Formats: sequence, structure tokens, C-alpha cells
Amino acid sequence: MSIQLWFPTSIYVKENIISEDENDSFIQEIEKIKSTVSSGGNNWETKVYNTCDTYDLRKNKKLNKLCQRVEEYTNLFAAQLNSIHTYKIIDSWFNYYNKNDFQESHHHAGSIFSAVYFFTNPEGSGKLSFENPIEPDMLPLKNISAINNLNCLSCNYDPAPRTLIIFRSNIRHMVSRGDNESPRITAAFNLS
Repeated sequence: MSIQLWFPTSIYVKENIISEDENDSFIQEIEKIKSTVSSGGNNWETKVYNTCDTYDLRKNKKLNKLCQRVEEYTNLFAAQLNSIHTYKIIDSWFNYYNKNDFQESHHHAGSIFSAVYFFTNPEGSGKLSFENPIEPDMLPLKNISAINNLNCLSCNYDPAPRTLIIFRSNIRHMVSRGDNESPRITAAFNLS
């Protein structure tokens, strides 16, 4: 008997995509932007400061370097999926999570890939959680004796700073409520 994986959900994780010095300079740039740009995400349940629809990272000369790296790694991921298309960012923003902040479960309609880059991820930060795409449309398995990557209903990431996570945009995801004393700062990207 063999188990064959025909419809796996793949998530790409790449650590240290930029240097610590570059990351520090990006954080300084974000702090400047945060002091002058109003928060976006007006249709979000949470009130996390973000620049969704108020500031696109691609328009910033310094932060555009990060955008280029995200495109590079997304296209490497796509190549592993045998897609030879060149994917480009269609929108980007940053999120600034303070203590007790969270992000409700959602997906990114209108794009093919989405990505999250972690500038910071201090102790106690909310975890990035992905839902199993077959839930809730499928009844769950009964009497599971142990959770593994074949039967889990969700998976969580609590990565080190400078980590990039790329996934198909249809996968529902969320950020759990954080208990962090210093800000959790991330950038989000949609690619098509």
C-alpha cells in the first residue's frame, strides 16, 4: 500500500532573504511612513495599523528592493510548481501589530500567490495560521489518534525575523491575538 499525494497544499518558507542591516533600514523606513500615512484596511474587523490601500511598498525606492526579492522567490516557488509564468506584485503593504492585535481569517481574492515577510516577530507575537483548504466543506475525520500534515485542520508559523512565507492566495489564513510587548511588523504582498 502507498499513500499518493495528489492535491497537497504547498507553502514556501525562506529565511534570511535580506541582511540584518537591510532589515533594520527597512524598519526605520516603515517607522517614517507610519508617522505620516493613515492606516488602511478599512474593511478589516481588526484595527491593526496597516497601509493596505493607503501606501504601496513598491512606490518606496528603499522598500522596492524587498519587493524585488519577494518576486524572485515567488517565481522560484512557481517554478517548483512547474509554472513558467513570471509573477509580479500587484499590491503590497505593511502591518504593525501591537499587543492584543490580531487579523481575522481571510484569503486574497484576485491574486495567484500571496506572501508575508517578517521584519520583526518578537516573543509572544500572534502566529500566522493557515486553514486546511478542504475545511469546512468536508466533514472532518473522526477519532484522530495523532495530528500530522496529512490530517491537520491548520498549521502555524512563528518564524524568525527576515523570513518570507509564500502561499497560494486562496488559502485562508489569520494572525492569532498577540501578547508581544514590542511591535510585530510584517509586509504583505499579492502577486499575479
